[in-house]
Amino acid sequence: MRIIGPTPISGKISTAAIDDNAVTLAKMASGTDGNVISYDASTNPVAIATGTSGHFLKSQGAGAQPVFAAAGGAWNLIGTSVASSSASLTQTGLDSTYDTYAIALSDLVPATDNVDPYFRFGDSSGIDNSASDYVWAIDGEQSSDTTYSPTGGVDNSDSEIALSQSASTVNGVGNASGEGLSGVFWLGQPGDSTMRTTLQGTYSFWDGSTVFHRFTGGGARNAIITCDRVQFLFASGNIATGRMTVWGLAHA
Repeated sequence: MRIIGPTPISGKISTAAIDDNAVTLAKMASGTDGNVISYDASTNPVAIATGTSGHFLKSQGAGAQPVFAAAGGAWNLIGTSVASSSASLTQTGLDSTYDTYAIALSDLVPATDNVDPYFRFGDSSGIDNSASDYVWAIDGEQSSDTTYSPTGGVDNSDSEIALSQSASTVNGVGNASGEGLSGVFWLGQPGDSTMRTTLQGTYSFWDGSTVFHRFTGGGARNAIITCDRVQFLFASGNIATGRMTVWGLAHA
């Protein structure tokens, strides 16, 4: 019988003496939970330190150890809010990290039929809704108007940014099957306190008479604030269903 073991001269076990798949996890040295194994410039194994929660393992190319880093790309998720008979949808966490934020409104359905949609901003003190806090201007058209008479409105001193201006009981967002509002908006100057925060976007909705409305427009805060939150709501009643998602847009 041949016994393979440490040689009396070196006290070492040769690589050839170790069977493939013979080294179990239990025989490996203990490490830190979350670390991964890589190699250094001398081809020696090293442990890559655990990243922050939510980070991904990022390659730095040939000849360099990988690192844990925040997700790449220009769009960085700030947060998302799902409505469920909600009075409003508010997203905090905006700051001067990003000069521009993108806001997506998806399938927002009011609990009350034929109501106007609104946006508001706020800072660490809360949402601003005084009578002269906002200016806004919108322009659009509706599918039932074959002569192209623009629908829209303006206001130079208001308690919110209105996204429609109901001239009758059928011009607001409807809540019947298939009705609701969706759109994409861009928020500028949120947290640097150098310019009045602005909002502009393109959006559409079905009103309570199943008429389709397409709008472009937006508004601005009437004073310089350190904006760290945005809010969507309807003129009256709750938001039955839908979602608001906010991303920060990086320059690189």
